[in-house]
Amino acid sequence: MGETKIISLNSKELADISQVGGKGYSLIKLSSLNLNVPPGIVLTVGFFEDWIKKIKNSDLYKEFILQLSQNNNECQIILNKIKDWSLNNLVLSSSDKQDIEDNLKKLFPDDYNKILYAVRSSSPEEDLAGASFAGNYETYLGTQFDLLEEFILKSFISCIDYRVFRYKLEKGFTASDIKIAIVIMKQVNCDVSGVGFSINPLNNDYDEAVITSNFGLGESVVGGIITPDEYIVNKISKKVITEKLGSKDKIVKLNEDNGTSILEQNSENQKKSSLSKEQIIQIVDKIIVIENSYNVPIDIEFGIENDILYILQARPITTYNKLPEEFLTKPNEQRQLYFDVTVGVQGFEEPMTTFGSDVFKLVIHTLAKLIPGIENIDNLKESAFDGIGGKLLLNLSNVMTKFEIETITNYTSNINSLINETLLNHGNEYKNKTECKALKINKLYIIRKVPIIRIIFAKYFAKSSKSNFENQMSRFITESEEYIQKNIDSNVPIFTIFEHLFNNLVTYFRSYAIPVLAYGIFFGYMKLKNLFEPYLKDNSELRQDFNNLIKCFPFVTILMGLDTYKLSTYLDKNQYKNKTQDEFYQDYLDKKFPKEFYNEFETFMKKYGFRGEGEIDIVNKRYSENPKTIINQVFSALLEYDESNNPQKDFDDTNTNRPEIFRKLYKFASKKGFASEFEKAYFFTVNFFQYRESHKYYIVFVIGSVRKLILKRAEVLLQRNLIDDIDDIFKLKIKSLDHILENVDVITKEKVGNKIQEDNKCREIVTTWKRQPIMFDSRGRIFSHERKEASKKNQLIGDSVSYGKVRGKAKVLKTVNEKVFNPGEILVTKATDPGWTPLIINCGGIILEVGGMLQHGALVSREFNKPCVVGIENITDIIKDGEEIEVDAIEGIITLLDREE
Repeated sequence: MGETKIISLNSKELADISQVGGKGYSLIKLSSLNLNVPPGIVLTVGFFEDWIKKIKNSDLYKEFILQLSQNNNECQIILNKIKDWSLNNLVLSSSDKQDIEDNLKKLFPDDYNKILYAVRSSSPEEDLAGASFAGNYETYLGTQFDLLEEFILKSFISCIDYRVFRYKLEKGFTASDIKIAIVIMKQVNCDVSGVGFSINPLNNDYDEAVITSNFGLGESVVGGIITPDEYIVNKISKKVITEKLGSKDKIVKLNEDNGTSILEQNSENQKKSSLSKEQIIQIVDKIIVIENSYNVPIDIEFGIENDILYILQARPITTYNKLPEEFLTKPNEQRQLYFDVTVGVQGFEEPMTTFGSDVFKLVIHTLAKLIPGIENIDNLKESAFDGIGGKLLLNLSNVMTKFEIETITNYTSNINSLINETLLNHGNEYKNKTECKALKINKLYIIRKVPIIRIIFAKYFAKSSKSNFENQMSRFITESEEYIQKNIDSNVPIFTIFEHLFNNLVTYFRSYAIPVLAYGIFFGYMKLKNLFEPYLKDNSELRQDFNNLIKCFPFVTILMGLDTYKLSTYLDKNQYKNKTQDEFYQDYLDKKFPKEFYNEFETFMKKYGFRGEGEIDIVNKRYSENPKTIINQVFSALLEYDESNNPQKDFDDTNTNRPEIFRKLYKFASKKGFASEFEKAYFFTVNFFQYRESHKYYIVFVIGSVRKLILKRAEVLLQRNLIDDIDDIFKLKIKSLDHILENVDVITKEKVGNKIQEDNKCREIVTTWKRQPIMFDSRGRIFSHERKEASKKNQLIGDSVSYGKVRGKAKVLKTVNEKVFNPGEILVTKATDPGWTPLIINCGGIILEVGGMLQHGALVSREFNKPCVVGIENITDIIKDGEEIEVDAIEGIITLLDREE
């Protein structure tokens, strides 16, 4: 069949896509499924071999190849000249014309030269699972038999269009290659037509089909000429979930002679549904048949003539979030609701590495086992949590069987507001019917292991709990450093090392951290928040006082920011105000800074060298490996601040003024009748809230410290050419790396590669996602914030987490070091972690896509008096680098000052 120049759409054999193109292949396949496809033929790629040779032998094509090799911008002009040349020089041979006529005669023996045809391009690269050329190639409707050659040529030269050339380059195809097939099929004179999706493209729901339609031919729908009717249907129950009628003010109809026309739609049709309920279900049934055959989500084009449904095209959907098997439930099973910690808390643009999520899986397993006595928390379907495919997922469907929705939302409101919004709106439908037995908390174990007495008698044990925590965690650091150093060259498996360190850490935490965290968070901050929250919304003065009361505590990340500023005080601003960031860094490398700076920097690295951007993922470099991040921020701090205006002064002034603010708020609390509760909560907040991030600090300490050990051990894999890059080890799970290192003398590169592919399979799927959702379910459905409506077109509404107002130029960043950050710019990013702290102290304000009151960016912004608004989806796409914006973190409004109101 490879040599056949013309193939019938009702061919019993499925032709090769390289010959018939994506559209031709799809139509032949649809026909083989006994679906109602209009009869027709495919002129294969081989059919046009003569035309392609003539083009490639032309001087214009040779000029095109030359300019393409030089990345010349004149390619579009040359391509247009090639198209004009083709229209004047390419004709079908008499034998080719006869072949077309003979094949159409077989299909339409009585009227082949009287009926109208649709002439449709079909590229070998089109409609594949990784690329869709929809809209780039040409289709000609309502074509008379006598005009077929003209429109075959016009369709053919669409493969030389500049749009196609650009798309090929973007998708990695050979841009200079000319290949196309053309479908000639009977024109359906549609009464109604449209497009159907086997997955909801708006929310990624696998079990919802979406249909858009209009009267007449489908060009009005696919060409965006009108707002079509839209129907969303549950594929399992076959119920129409929503029906939204579009304006449908235009209609595309066939001309009597040739082609189509856009006409005004009559008012009656504009007001009524273009599809009946029966037709909607019929289309959905066909969508399901096609999706099951393709085994991937698909979209189709359809037409209805005289109540007969025709399938005109089907292709895989290339822009959806494919769920790995580990996340999925079957269509009729109870859906599971997932919260992604990596996005919703950490704000990661990409998934963690497989190794990184495996490390955190061990962290959570150890925490659950040694504190509440839960043996198997790390199973996504059966329990509450798992680290899979670079995702840290919490199964809220199981969690809701153990805790009331209200209890969960009381805590999560400070982490990410989308959790609350989703649980309050949809929690009951996602709550599993049976209790999750794997989440059974061992109360007796907790009583035996956790210092309950210290928590109950908090005031009495407060002083000793504080000193115990600080002394014992310092001891943990020392013991861990000694243990790691002892095992750098040992045969102790990496998994065992992690297990030992995390067991020790959680044991220390259980005994010494739980009391101080309970004091600071539950008895302190959250109690304060609950006492004052009912009065804050409508009282801006009270809101400001409360904000000043609960900021500038010595959190470890805040101290890191202040220590970054301190480094800048050893340098002379005048010496560097006309230098670039790179010149500043070179001076650091060349040891041109004062000796005191380097002494202080060494102290800084001892405290924070194991930290860095994206620090919870072990793949990411630490400050000790790449100090440029810190040096860049020292440079910004040097230019931004002076003795009378700096973060250390703000920090000290706030702490000096806190007692005065307390007295003022105490009077307010007395009037409202909660003075005693306020005083107690204030005591715990001031003395213990500073430890809120301590658990993360020590976890990152372990990760950063063991990273050094891993890199040293893995050097042998590079030396023996078992891996191509040192970071390849992080595509493995921990025990897989151990196995490879244990068998390094006998294992082959092929086996290592196979193990990497196996371990990294799930992450490879997740990295194809077009969007990284915070909340989604086990049937793909993505949850988003309900967009808050602003009063002006140039405004966006979010949640204020650090009060104030500022204007400035936006700097949109995905990573800390992506581009130069100038002092005073407004930081716009998805979320931050402690690696961003040095940058935050130099910004004017902050806008975050995700986060809550206790997310890192919110916390640090409050400490350094930076107005901060969170919870605006896609903010990094909406705001452009350098545009003037206003952050009103009193009302939660972002104003894009350069845009129309």
